[in-house]
Amino acid sequence: MSDTTTHAMERFVDSQPILNMLTLLTKTGRDHFHSDGAWEVCLCALILKLEPNCKLHRVLEALPHERRAMDEADFLNTLAHLGYFCRKAECEIYDIDTRLLPAVFIPTEGDPYIILGENQTGDMQFYDPLAKVISQAPPTLSKSGTVWFFQRYEDNKSSLSKFMRKGSGYTWFRALISRFRNIFIQIMITGFMLNIVALATPLFIMVIYDRVIAASAMDILPMLMAGAFLAIGFEYIFRRIRSRGLSWLAGRLDNIVSNKIFAHLTGLSPDLIEKASVTAQIARLKTFEAVRDFFSGSVFLSLLEAPFIILSLAFIMWIAGPLVWVPVAGIAAYIVLFMLVRHKVKTSIRLAAKATSMRQQFTIDTFDKLEAIRVSGLSDKWQEKFRHLSGKEMMGHFYLNWLGMVAETFAHMLTVLTAVATIGFGVHMVWAGTITTGALVAMMILVWRVLTPFYSLCTMLPRLEQLRNSIAQVNNLMEIETEAEIARSYSKLSRIQGSIQFDNVSFQYNKKSDLVFSGLSFDAKAGDFVVITGGNSTGKTTVLHLIQSLYNPVNGAVRIDGFDIRQLDAPDLRRQIAYIPKTPHFFSGSIIDNIRISNPTASRNEIYAALELADAMQDIEALPQGLDTIIGPNGNGQLTDELQTQLSLVRAYLHPSSIMLIDELPNTLLFGNAGKNFKDYLARMKGKRTIIFCTYRQDIMKLADTIVWLRGSEAPLCGDRDTVLNRLELVQEKAA
Repeated sequence: MSDTTTHAMERFVDSQPILNMLTLLTKTGRDHFHSDGAWEVCLCALILKLEPNCKLHRVLEALPHERRAMDEADFLNTLAHLGYFCRKAECEIYDIDTRLLPAVFIPTEGDPYIILGENQTGDMQFYDPLAKVISQAPPTLSKSGTVWFFQRYEDNKSSLSKFMRKGSGYTWFRALISRFRNIFIQIMITGFMLNIVALATPLFIMVIYDRVIAASAMDILPMLMAGAFLAIGFEYIFRRIRSRGLSWLAGRLDNIVSNKIFAHLTGLSPDLIEKASVTAQIARLKTFEAVRDFFSGSVFLSLLEAPFIILSLAFIMWIAGPLVWVPVAGIAAYIVLFMLVRHKVKTSIRLAAKATSMRQQFTIDTFDKLEAIRVSGLSDKWQEKFRHLSGKEMMGHFYLNWLGMVAETFAHMLTVLTAVATIGFGVHMVWAGTITTGALVAMMILVWRVLTPFYSLCTMLPRLEQLRNSIAQVNNLMEIETEAEIARSYSKLSRIQGSIQFDNVSFQYNKKSDLVFSGLSFDAKAGDFVVITGGNSTGKTTVLHLIQSLYNPVNGAVRIDGFDIRQLDAPDLRRQIAYIPKTPHFFSGSIIDNIRISNPTASRNEIYAALELADAMQDIEALPQGLDTIIGPNGNGQLTDELQTQLSLVRAYLHPSSIMLIDELPNTLLFGNAGKNFKDYLARMKGKRTIIFCTYRQDIMKLADTIVWLRGSEAPLCGDRDTVLNRLELVQEKAA
């Protein structure tokens, strides 16, 4: 056994690390993590065994949202969210391969426990989550049960990873579909059997015409009827199996892709997300609906039937010989029609989608600016523009629907012509004695069966093109690297010291817009207090966003502790920075949960002290449930604007970071006790915490070490407090 494994074993001798982890999780508000919860203790023990250096924020992100006693499903879901495959087996304890340990064993009778592995003498080691002891004997007498093994998930081994797709040449969606290869095989085999059984119907009708009616042989009718009912029974069974398979496939794909798209969107760089409109983001989330509907709709069934058309054609050739060329010619005509209409449909779909997006974006902008529109008297003009955009959208969809109707009309015409041609040539063959009347009737059934999939494809052409576009959008989206993927090759700072340097930084939101500022250079040492000032739209908030790596500079570099932030793990960097935005943000949950976002392990006493510092304690106590009051994204109307800002201050006070960024504070707050306490806090933090504050207030500027004055089109002015304040006073005197 290696030294590393031996050291890991030693950590379990007195269970103290596990108890410490349980206590830590309890401090975060997870009160159900007490020492009596078997699954909770097993989880902590297993995490410490599998990943001793796992960060607390990863564990909290992996835990279930509901705070209740854990069960087996919660335990497995948490491990899956932490990045581990969970594999199940039914076996005896001593039949387990020790190379697969550690594992969780659930005996037939009793509570779960951890099988750690072998000690140096080769004896199995068991951890009892209730007694908190390690022993060489299982905690229960039951030796059989269920065992769960855990293996670290490796991205590069996933069929959806870029590494694997590069080797296979698959797109993201194609790689996803390949994971369901077995279910597709099952569906295709079922479809093959279904088509074999379906041939019994035309064969039955042919025999009825030729053997029963023509020969008046009623004695064989009961036997034929029994065979027909048997075929119907088999067809029902096969159709049910295929329907269940298709339903499961559609539901599973919907679940996987919807979650993957949502996770991917939330993981993209903010710079990319903010470039797209709200409408575009919603459209991305809804993109897969067309794909889901396809797999559960008639078009996909038609595609599944297409490969088995050869069975029907072979049967037609067997009973009617050269008459098979009539449906073959009909299929060729369908293919020509499909290709002719498809190009026009592709163009029409793009134009209709663009028109719909423009109208939706205009609608969202209207509600955002509704008050300004009314005040400016632009309601009539706005309605006129909306009518224009609605008209363009209507015409785009009208043309698309018209093309669909054209394809459907010609497809119907081809079906009728093929049927008429089949009857015409078939009648001559009946007169010539080449085929029987029953064979001609059976032929008509088979011809309809052969043509139906192609008819469906032509009539559903617009939906097929929308499906293709949806899959292309999903593939394009999943090709964009998330911040987590980019960060794998970047560095992490275990602890930020707090020095910040801007070196000749320029920034613009996109290539078409003007520069927000250029040539911005300043150096803030660890523990400095820096004020960013300037007029509206000069880029004060942008400076804070650059420090958080929410944006990247066009030119120059932003450095933290001497490292260019473009070389740092962006999510990890943001976790180490306290930020007070201009507009506070809250999430559905209790007030204390919203506060603990900045510091999950903050005790109630620490939170009370921060509330006193922000002068919010009295207002919180006045709420129905105090800190446990449930609020929503905007406070659910229970929090005033001032209290929301105060709670944002509380978060920053509690955040264990060396850097605090503040995007302005309301004057009403700064004039009160919260403002007085805040100024005292600034004085106490000198040399301990780097604070960058966006403000135009000179009383705050007089406390600063460095002032950065953003002046729009003019070069920024940066320097020590007295120099920049003197320049500001001169400008104000000239303006007066």
